[in-house]
Amino acid sequence: MLIAQDLLEARPGDRLSPVAEYAARLGVGRGTVQTALRLLQDSGAVRLVPRGHMGTFVERVDRAALWSLSGLGTVTGVMPLPYSQRYRGVATGLYQAFHAAEIPLVLAHMRGARRRLEALLTRRYEFALVSKLSYEVARREREELCLAVDLGPGTNVREHVLLIRGPFDGPSDRIVDGMRVGVDPDSIDITELTRHECSGLRVTAVEAPYTQFLGLILKGVIDAAVWDSEEGLPPREAGLRVVPLRGRADGTAPDTSAAVLVVHRDNRTLASILRSSVDVAVVRETLERVMRGEVLPEL
Repeated sequence: MLIAQDLLEARPGDRLSPVAEYAARLGVGRGTVQTALRLLQDSGAVRLVPRGHMGTFVERVDRAALWSLSGLGTVTGVMPLPYSQRYRGVATGLYQAFHAAEIPLVLAHMRGARRRLEALLTRRYEFALVSKLSYEVARREREELCLAVDLGPGTNVREHVLLIRGPFDGPSDRIVDGMRVGVDPDSIDITELTRHECSGLRVTAVEAPYTQFLGLILKGVIDAAVWDSEEGLPPREAGLRVVPLRGRADGTAPDTSAAVLVVHRDNRTLASILRSSVDVAVVRETLERVMRGEVLPEL
C-alpha cells in the first residue's frame, strides 16, 4: 500500500527508488519490498523496466489500479456553499481534475472558512477549499494547516464590495463613525476585509451569518457590510449604495480572489499526491467554461 502511494506520483520515465532505500524507509526487509513490487506489476498497476547499473525505471502507470491498491479510498473535501456560478464552476473543475487523475472525490459544502478549516483539523474532511487569505490568517493560529494546491486568482471570488444603507450623515461611499457594521466571525475573508474598511473608525460590530447581511441592512439592523458582488446585488429601489472597497484602487485591501486546497500537516501523502496529480489548468479551464455557460455545473 505504501509503495503504491509512492508510485501514484510517478510518471513514465521516472527512476524507481532503489529496493534498499525502500527497505530502510519502510522498516522492512529487501525481500518484502521486492515481493511488493512484483505484486504491483502482476496486478497491472505498474510496469517496471530494469536498466542495469542505471537502476529500474517506470514504463507505465495505471493510476486507477494503483489508487485501489494504495488504501487511500475516496478523497473527501469541503468547500463553500455553491451560491455563485463561480463556486459551482470550481466544484465542477475539481471533479474534472480529480477524474482525470483517477482519484475518487466527494465534495461537501459548508459556510465559513473558519468552520471548514476546523472540520479539516478534526479530520472530518481530508482537504478544505478556502481563500489564500483565509489560509494565511488561520495558519498563524494553527500550524497544523498545510497549503497543498494554489488554484490561482479568480477561483474564489471576483470582487467584494461594500453595501451601505442610506441616508446616513457623512460621505456616501465609505463607512464612517457611528455605523453598525455586519461581521461574520466564521468568514475569515469578511472579517479581514471589514477590519480593513473600519480601521481607525468608531463603529459597532454586529455579528451575524454572512448570508443574512443584505436582509439586516434592508431592515435597518446594520448600516453597512462587505458583500460578494456575485452573490447578487440589491435592487435600486432598495435604497442601498454599492461601492468599491476603499483599499481596492491602491492595492491595500486584502486579496481574496485566489482559492487554495488545504490539508492537515500530518497528511503529507495526500498533500504530495494533490500537488503532483491535480491539474490546476483543468480546474481553471472548467471554471471558465461553466461561467460562460458552455458546461453544466456538476454538483
